[in-house]
Amino acid sequence: MLFKEKNSKRYAQKDHAHLMSTQLDDPSSFNNGEFQNQLPQHYRTILGEFQRISRSFVKFNLLFSTLSIMELAILPIASGSALIALVIGALFLTCFSYLVLLFYYQAKKPEQLTGLLRRFIDSCRTSLGLPSGVAQHHLSIAETLLKLSNYLQDYEWQFIKIPSFFPPLNRLISRFSAYCHWHDVFRFKQMLLHAAIEEQLKQIQATPTDLEVHASLASTYIALSQIYKEPKNTEVTHPRLSIYRKHAVRFEEQFKTAAKLAIEELEILNQYAPNDPWVHEQLSTAYRELELYEEEIREVEFLLKLRPLDRETLFRLGTLYFQQGMNAKGLQVYEDLRKANFKKAEHLIASYGRGTHSQHELSPISI
Repeated sequence: MLFKEKNSKRYAQKDHAHLMSTQLDDPSSFNNGEFQNQLPQHYRTILGEFQRISRSFVKFNLLFSTLSIMELAILPIASGSALIALVIGALFLTCFSYLVLLFYYQAKKPEQLTGLLRRFIDSCRTSLGLPSGVAQHHLSIAETLLKLSNYLQDYEWQFIKIPSFFPPLNRLISRFSAYCHWHDVFRFKQMLLHAAIEEQLKQIQATPTDLEVHASLASTYIALSQIYKEPKNTEVTHPRLSIYRKHAVRFEEQFKTAAKLAIEELEILNQYAPNDPWVHEQLSTAYRELELYEEEIREVEFLLKLRPLDRETLFRLGTLYFQQGMNAKGLQVYEDLRKANFKKAEHLIASYGRGTHSQHELSPISI
């Protein structure tokens, strides 16, 4: 989501009081109609090429795995020393060839993905028809890259498709597809988001006080932070868990870095639009992702000041109070919701005593 200033004059020439006047706008409004009509074709083209690149590596591994299995199967039934030696030689040759070609493919794939991304961006620039440096140009390219990265969510499960005649087999095939293609999807999503950030940073250098660009950059940083979070649904995302856990420290560092950068951009927006609820919604979300709960409570409290009649925000604040062991404040929120006949009031009181500083953390001491 992006901010759009009601007045189209340059932000640097305005007083801060006028800069507070902002409104949410649809990112697609920056793109002309012809460009929007061409986007589906651009997406189909790049996704088709991406699938070809990813599948070629899987086919390569399957080919050599099949050859190795066949040679190992022949070895026990081979008769004669010459035939045994021939099979063993073939097996060693297969393993050697695989290792050599594996290093080649591993070095080639990043170059292929980089070239694919570059061609996609160039084709979008050509279709957009706006000169570089214009705000709509960089924002449109960035939003296009962000939309494509969103489309890649769980995309690794879609590489192999078969008719749904036997659900257990379909689940097995989908899991195999995710296991084979997850690395490529993850890497490409990173590349798309980093490319979007580069576009937004270029525009900020040209128009440093453009709220639209800072809002877009904050959204991209938030999206980037999300891909570094460990999956919570272990049943569905099992192929990813081993990778996340293997690189847990590095993923955690990347997550915190991206989230903090998002907070910095949102703080900039807060300076220019301090009373815009969207800014504080995003700030509270970012603080929650970073597990900075005191800061999250502060933002939700401010949201409640901006929307004093919003019972959902009040319920959210009461839940946060109870979660952090601030039971007195939580009970006050409960009473306010109960008097207002809010349906979720009873759900809120169920959280009493279950916060991070509650009696459940007290365990008997053996002496």
